[in-house]
Amino acid sequence: MSNDFLKKAKTSNSLISEHKILEYLSNMGKAVVISMEELDYFQKGFLEIKMAIERAACSDIHYFVLGEGGIKEQNVIGKSCIDDLEFHNLIDRKFKEYSGYCFVVNAGISYMMHGGEIDSSIEGRLSKTKTMQEILNTKKNVCDLREVFENFYSACKYHNYYYCFDSNGLIKAEIKELQLRNLLQAYLNENVKGDVLTEFCTDYYNDEESVDIYLNDGIQRAIIEVKYSFKNTYYNGNTCYPFEARIGVGMKQLDKYARHLARGNRQVDFGYVYMFYCNDLSEGEVLQIIQEKYEELQSQFSNDFFSIYKGTFTNNLHNWEKPL
Repeated sequence: MSNDFLKKAKTSNSLISEHKILEYLSNMGKAVVISMEELDYFQKGFLEIKMAIERAACSDIHYFVLGEGGIKEQNVIGKSCIDDLEFHNLIDRKFKEYSGYCFVVNAGISYMMHGGEIDSSIEGRLSKTKTMQEILNTKKNVCDLREVFENFYSACKYHNYYYCFDSNGLIKAEIKELQLRNLLQAYLNENVKGDVLTEFCTDYYNDEESVDIYLNDGIQRAIIEVKYSFKNTYYNGNTCYPFEARIGVGMKQLDKYARHLARGNRQVDFGYVYMFYCNDLSEGEVLQIIQEKYEELQSQFSNDFFSIYKGTFTNNLHNWEKPL
């Protein structure tokens, strides 16, 4: 393709189209951002930019500044393995004030920015290696669990889990930790690579010492301790655990599991507490409680806990779609 592309570039009387630039960059399979004041700079510096991208490491996001004489600047601005949201935020921060042209390509995403904004006039003609839907449907690695948790929360809001609520919009009494864990486990099984297991035994000497969910993508492993806390005004059940208490219990149990796994030389790479809740607290208050509980308990935690703990994530059933 490169010979045909270069031939067209040399013989064309018009500038190389934005679409052709994006198509070519996408087919090179690297994470690349190229900025230029004038579009014809790409045509003039084509061979140089082609060779530079071919030599570029696949693991990095490479940034090139093109001038009339070729590449003026070249550096690495990030790692190509970051998730889509982080990637878009990175580009927005760096180029929202840039007045020229900016071509952005990474993992099937490709678009052009002009004047700091995505040029919607060419987006409908973009030739992507993957559609956005294909990207969203791609199974993630264990290291991407933060993104998967965010996607799961969005799915819960609009997935029509009506069976969790009665006709008055209250959470049914039979909805307990097991049912909620199974919802999360089913989503992880569909969206994370490798094995997703429930009731994973963390202690060789006590079969009852089992973490709720264990994931292994063949490269890294994670454990998730699931808890729930519903205020009685939103729940038909009788078990209404205080939110603060359940956060603390989840962290303590994760610490215990980390100790057991380390003792058996089975330590994992990531550990999370996942809390389903429904109460009157604001999101800011929830985050503050989690931080305060962590600070209160951290002197009790083992080094094994700190080596795996990556955070406590929450899912507010108050925001789920309910029966009309």
